[in-house]
Amino acid sequence: MEKKQAIEVFQKKFLGEVDAALTDALIPACTLVGKEKKDILFYEGDEGEQVFFLLEGSVRLFRTTDQGKETVVHFVHAGELFAEILLARETRYPVSALALEPCMLLGVSARRLRQIIQGNPDFALRYIGALTKRLKYLVNMVEHLSSRDVQERFLLYLGHLSASQRLKTVQLPVPKGELALLLGTTPETFSRLLKKLVEEGAIAVDGREITLLQKMPLAGG
Repeated sequence: MEKKQAIEVFQKKFLGEVDAALTDALIPACTLVGKEKKDILFYEGDEGEQVFFLLEGSVRLFRTTDQGKETVVHFVHAGELFAEILLARETRYPVSALALEPCMLLGVSARRLRQIIQGNPDFALRYIGALTKRLKYLVNMVEHLSSRDVQERFLLYLGHLSASQRLKTVQLPVPKGELALLLGTTPETFSRLLKKLVEEGAIAVDGREITLLQKMPLAGG
């Protein structure tokens, strides 16, 4: 994918259309970034000037405790913007970012993007909408991780996937080991949980495909 095409994809996501003048303004402010599986994009605390729009692949955002334990903050999928904290005139990344598979990203100058948001009401509204969705997701995650056991967290997660995809058979967006980190457990414990749910007739598992055989709970329900 060429840089101009990537910028147009970025615009369609946040504006719903492509503006030629905006494309021309963004070209010198953007860079295409390719990463291989397990490559680090940046570490928590690194100084930076770019926010990122993920074009292809998936990225894990995580923080590391003083004891060296990793806590997953979010899995980024194609079509998402991340590291937006730099738009608030911050200069350091608050999390680390790891490519979970080969990725293609558009790096955008935070300073230039901030100017565009200030001068483009449509873009600003769409950006605020994206931030609101991210905030709601993080609030729900904090609630689930603090007040529910691993099985409840996973069933809620499946319920969310099923509702968003409108399907009974859902595709896990990340490998099971990565999902275990998001749920706050170990891959071994997560594997035992999958086996238990299969034996109970709640789900059927085929690789990363999971078929829901029973009604799943939903957040707030």
